[in-house]
Order: sequence, then structure tokens, then C-alpha cells
Amino acid sequence: MRFSIGLALAAALLGVDACKEHKHPIPSGAAPSSAAATAVSSLIPTTSPTATTLSTQTRAVSVSSTSSAVAAVATTATSSSSLTTDQQNALDAQNSARSDVGTAALTWDADLASEAQTYAEHLVSVGELVHSGITTEGENLFMGYTSTPLADAANDWITSEKSKYSGQAITESNYMNFGHYTQIVWSTTTKVGMGSASGSDGSVYVVARYTPPGNIIGEAAY
Repeated sequence: MRFSIGLALAAALLGVDACKEHKHPIPSGAAPSSAAATAVSSLIPTTSPTATTLSTQTRAVSVSSTSSAVAAVATTATSSSSLTTDQQNALDAQNSARSDVGTAALTWDADLASEAQTYAEHLVSVGELVHSGITTEGENLFMGYTSTPLADAANDWITSEKSKYSGQAITESNYMNFGHYTQIVWSTTTKVGMGSASGSDGSVYVVARYTPPGNIIGEAAY
């Protein structure tokens, strides 16, 4: 439950809720927008250039857990040996999806994870999914009830959208269907960092940040 000026300019996607979890990514350079409880994601571009980086957001899907949700702590090292189990599982899930389509594995970035953690804590304070408006990174957001928020967010972005994407170029009209997934497998994206924070009601907000950002209008993910 959770997303360049130059050749790539960002656009923002509204957050979506679908059951009990919410997820959405934030586009770089996109203006913040509130996530609405809806079954369909919607894209709100801030500009209309040919080359635009779009952020995706996922629908809400709840994951039941017998234990309380815990916040993920951003690490200062990028080696896999320093990651928590949840961080490693989230990274592995995304790299497995990339391997399936022939794109190189992502590396965990401590700075991105720190930024993601800070923004996740902000989302808890406002109590809703809203985009950060960052312009230099891709961003996926998620909100749910789970003790393994990072892995659950990554797996949901992949499983709920992979079947909807078949290698077509990104457009403002089709992007809403698979934007989280395409950001994950985007061929030129090399780094990822994730963070999560828990609300007083047990909900967990997850933020994933990616560099370089993907979802560029007119280009395919791979």
C-alpha cells in the first residue's frame, strides 16, 4: 500500500488504491499530486514535450500479516551483504523481473534509500500518498499492511502490471497501465533505493527511488 528537463521531462501519476494496499511511483520533475482510492491509475503530465519522464503509481492491495508493520531502515552501504532481508528480497524481485526481459541488474543505492526513507516518513505525517515532485529520479509509491513492505511492494508492482506490458513505447495514455513495472525494468535505470514508514493505524508507506529515471514518452522500457 503503499513514483527531465532536457531530453527527459517529468510527469506525475496519481496514486491508486485497490484493496487494502496503495502503491504509486513519483516521476522526476513532476508536480505533487494526491493519491485517490481508485482501481485505475491515472497520469497527470506537467508538461507535454516529446521526451517526458513519467512516474508510475500502483493500485492499493492489502497484504495481511500476523505481525505489525515495521519501517525499513536505509543502509549506508550498497553491498548486498549489508541489506536487511526485506531490502534484499525487494532488490532480488526487481532484478529477477529485469533478468526476465534482458536488462542488467540494479544495484542498491544508500543515498536513494535514505531519500526514500525520509519521504516515506513524510507520507506518514500527511496520511496519504502524494508525489514528491522530484525531477531527477523515478519514484514508485505503495501503502499496505504488512511486515515485509519493501518486498511486498516490489512484487505487487511486478505481478499486477507485467502482463499488461509487451514492449511498446510509453505514451501518456498507456503509461497508467504498467508504469510501476516499466520503471522497475527500464533498461537505462541502474540504481534503486527504498524506504518505508509505519502509521499509527498499522499502515506502511513505501517509497522506491530510481536513477536514472525511466518511463520516457516515446521510448520502450527495453
